[in-house]
Amino acid sequence: MGLDINAVQFLIAARKRGAGFGRTLMLGRQSLNVFPATMAGLLERSGLKADKFKAPAPKCAYAEPFFEALGAAQVDALDNSNFEGAKLVHDLNQPIPAEWRAQFDAVIDGGTLEHVFHFPTGLRNAMELLREGGRLFSHTCANNLCGHGFYQFSPELFYRALSPENGFTVERMVMHRVGPYGHWYEVSDPNAIQSRVELISFTPMHLLVQARRTAIREIFTQPPQQSDYTVRWQTTEKGAVPAVKAPRFAKLARLIQAVGTGLEFYRRQSLRNRKFFRKTSRDD
Repeated sequence: MGLDINAVQFLIAARKRGAGFGRTLMLGRQSLNVFPATMAGLLERSGLKADKFKAPAPKCAYAEPFFEALGAAQVDALDNSNFEGAKLVHDLNQPIPAEWRAQFDAVIDGGTLEHVFHFPTGLRNAMELLREGGRLFSHTCANNLCGHGFYQFSPELFYRALSPENGFTVERMVMHRVGPYGHWYEVSDPNAIQSRVELISFTPMHLLVQARRTAIREIFTQPPQQSDYTVRWQTTEKGAVPAVKAPRFAKLARLIQAVGTGLEFYRRQSLRNRKFFRKTSRDD
């Protein structure tokens, strides 16, 4: 578990947009996988203190000094064990103690929740830890990371779970290729564009998510539903079955369908689809 340069830039951008980090909780004690000189430059360009990242700063360290540079007065870690010095020891597969709820200004999932078998419980825990107005940040697996953890995630999972019904709103979601050099793409909410946001990629992809707790409400009283199914349930006549007409020239139809599927990939299910994915700056 650790913050790479994408996570660091995402969090700095959130700070510039007004996110508070007064009391920050890391899910798993996060390492900081960015060279100190690079960190110092990023922070100074954003008007933040960079003293702890100037020589002779260690090349690899934990992330507390970074969050302190973002304005955190207290930085804690929660983990299933204290093997890395976590202050709070708890299995995220189980509900958190009541006294931990609504205590933090920022909760950082830097690659933890995909390793929690009971993911809905783990996500609810992360949400419940936040005060009203606090923010959840997640940097997690999207495509082509099978075997890294238990799960890979779609954008709609976070849009539907971190929703007003549960006292949250997604403020920003970014898709990017794994590594330091790829472009960032703002991800559309499928409910807003009335379409599934799908992606077929040739490289591993990560999601960066920023969501704000707007109200203290009981979470997941109703399970989140995928938005296009909700529309179908509300608009399709009960018992209606779409008619399927067999093609007159079956072989030719299958060939045309195969070619069309390939073209559809380039048109619709790639990062070139600007309805789904819009290029954005790392500094915004």
